[in-house]
Amino acid sequence: MTTELETRVTGDPPVGISDLLAAGRIYYEDAFATIYHGDCLEIMRGMANSFDAIITDPPYCSGGYLEAQKTGAKAQGLRGATVAADDFTWFVNDNMSTQGLMWLLRNLVGECRRVLKPNRSMFIFTDWRMMAALTPAMESAGVRYRNTLIWDKGNAGLGVGFKPAYEVILEFSKGQTEYYRKDGQNLLRVPRVHASEKEHGAQKPVKLLQQIMQQVMPPNGCVLDPFSGSGSTPLAAKELGFRAVGIECEESHCETIARRLAQGVLWRQNDQLTRDDGQKPHAATKGATK
Repeated sequence: MTTELETRVTGDPPVGISDLLAAGRIYYEDAFATIYHGDCLEIMRGMANSFDAIITDPPYCSGGYLEAQKTGAKAQGLRGATVAADDFTWFVNDNMSTQGLMWLLRNLVGECRRVLKPNRSMFIFTDWRMMAALTPAMESAGVRYRNTLIWDKGNAGLGVGFKPAYEVILEFSKGQTEYYRKDGQNLLRVPRVHASEKEHGAQKPVKLLQQIMQQVMPPNGCVLDPFSGSGSTPLAAKELGFRAVGIECEESHCETIARRLAQGVLWRQNDQLTRDDGQKPHAATKGATK
């Protein structure tokens, strides 16, 4: 049975009622982007393998509490006082334990693998504290750990000593990934979003996401972001003329995404993809290194 979302992505005619209606709802839609409000795992279960790339930035859950404080809690990694307050959400202030996040992201990557087309990659943001635990957990979902991309943010954060000036992007592949440019490297230098421009605490620069997309997305390709946040991934795709599907569980963030997408500007016209240096992209080539 073809789902409503599969129809929207592939253009095939619908033959039934979508199961997504029970799991979430379309919050925003235009010719390039569809945004769903709801739980990403539930919504993804109604999808087919229609995506050319997956780029997502799940919560890191790495710095809020000591692990002993989280795992000693009464409810899946939450401290007893937090549960008693009855006003918690799973990720606020890094509430979820490492074990809980490993379980969640392994399930997520399993669904990502299913909906990703063959010979494509998914890119998942994390930080150095969670990388060692999360990488094997996600790889065990049946994908290949292909590369570690380093996002050089240009300047360090707050604190003393060796202050963090980078974040990590893990690349997992389904088969032998096809690339569309030959100038890629795993060090991406893009300034962070200035605090005065942020609409989400973990907002990623549009230009950073576009650098990834231009390497792995074919013309007319479609990207999925299961943790859409402020909508930087669908906005980056729309500006390049790609299609995007985003999922976000917080309605306030969905409102931000809808506003940003409504104001977006297309860089590509008439389905003619060009590089940001004005040259046409290379034909797809399959990577030969891990």
